[in-house]
Amino acid sequence: MKSRYDLVKLGFALGVIVPVISFFIVYKIKFDSYTLKGFYDFLANMHALSKLLSLMVIPNLLVFFIFIWSNHLYAARGVLAATVFDAIVIMAVKFLL
Repeated sequence: MKSRYDLVKLGFALGVIVPVISFFIVYKIKFDSYTLKGFYDFLANMHALSKLLSLMVIPNLLVFFIFIWSNHLYAARGVLAATVFDAIVIMAVKFLL
């Protein structure tokens, strides 16, 4: 029987939301003295925006493996698809900004 949590849409949503949450956690912990705009300007001037965004995708690994270990394979597919989507966005940020 398929679990109600074994959905590609759920995995994709978590795969997009988790990096955003981790980005704001890093911002609040390490760069709280900056405004959000100032933080963006700092990263853009240091040419580190795409590098930081790349690191923010790492927590998706934890979400992916939790779905694999709990045998929610469709949700794991969604996380994988979201990670590919995140990679495309990061590549666009790297080459367009």
